[in-house]
Amino acid sequence: MSGEYEVISYEQISDLNVFLVRMHERGPHLHQDMEIGLVLDGHVVLETGGMRRNLRCGDIYLVNPLEAHRFASVENEDGILLIVQISAQLVECAFSGAKNIRYACDAALRTALSAAPDQYARLSELLTELGAVFFGRRPNYEFACLSCVGQIYYLLNTNLPWTFLDTAEGLPHRERADRMLSILDYIENNYRRKLLLGEIARREHLSLTYLSHLFKDMLGMSFQKYLRQKRFAHACRLMEGTEQSVLEVSLSCGFSDVRYLTKLFREEHGCTPGAYRQKKRISFRRRPASPARSEKKISPADGLRMLSAFRAQQAKPTRRTMSRIRFGAALTCGAEQYVVHDAL
Repeated sequence: MSGEYEVISYEQISDLNVFLVRMHERGPHLHQDMEIGLVLDGHVVLETGGMRRNLRCGDIYLVNPLEAHRFASVENEDGILLIVQISAQLVECAFSGAKNIRYACDAALRTALSAAPDQYARLSELLTELGAVFFGRRPNYEFACLSCVGQIYYLLNTNLPWTFLDTAEGLPHRERADRMLSILDYIENNYRRKLLLGEIARREHLSLTYLSHLFKDMLGMSFQKYLRQKRFAHACRLMEGTEQSVLEVSLSCGFSDVRYLTKLFREEHGCTPGAYRQKKRISFRRRPASPARSEKKISPADGLRMLSAFRAQQAKPTRRTMSRIRFGAALTCGAEQYVVHDAL
C-alpha cells in the first residue's frame, strides 16, 4: 500500500471483507469501512484517538469508518487477528443512514461491554461464525454471512452508545481524509530526509496551524510524532535486516543524531540498537521458517483450522494452556500458507 488511506477490495462478497492476519506492525491508516476484529492468539497494541490499548487473546476491538488506527507488536510476540471490514452499503438498504453511524465508546470492546459480558461472548461467537462461513464458502454461504453481519450490527447498536454523523459533516470529513492521504503519501516518499511541517503546509496551500490540527484530529498525534514513528519503524527494520552501523541506519532514516536514535531504542525497546539487533536475530531463529514479514493469502482450509482451534480453546477454559499449545502448533504447521498482513 503506497499511502495510508486504505482502499479495501472485496474478493468474495461485495462490501464485506473477512481475513486472518499475523500482525507485526501497521502504521497509522484509515478507510471507509467499519472494522471489527478479534484476537485469536498473541498480543498486539492498537492505537487510535491518541490512546493505546493492549489486546490479547479473546479481545475484540472496533474502529469507526475514517478513524485512523495503528497496530504494533509487543516485543517478539505478534498477534493473530480475525478482521472483519464492513461497508455501510451492505446494510444501508435495511438501515438508512448506516454510513453515518459512529460508535462513541472505547475501541476495546471488553471495556465498552463490561456491563454485558454475555453480549461480549455472543459477539465473539458471531465473529468466529462469520469467519468460518466466509472461509467455508458452502452453497448459499452469502446469506449466512449477511445474517451474521445483521446480528453484529444489532448487538452493537443495542449495547453500545452511538450517534449519527451530521450529514453536513460527512463530505468535509471525507475531504479531510483525502487531504490527509495526499500528505501521508508525500511523507512516505520523503521521510528519510529533513522534512518540516512548513514544507508540507506550503505544498498543500494550508496554514501551519490548520495542518497541525489536521494531524491531531485525523491521526490523534502531532506531525513530529508521526514522522518520528515512521523513521523509527524504518530504523528497526534496518537494524533487524541489515549489517549497517547505527550511524548508517540513523542517516538512512532521517535522524541526524545517533544519540537520539539510541534514546528512542531505549525508550521503545529497553535496549541499545545493537542489543535490539541481536535479540531479534535470536528470536527469528526460534520462529517458523516463514516469519511474519510479508503478505500472503490464507487458504480457506487454514482459516477454518485456526478458527476451530480458537473455538476449542474458548470452549475449554480449564485447559487453556494445553489448548494454546495446540493452537500454536496449528499455526506453526504449514506456516507458509498463513496470511501475513505485515504492513510495514
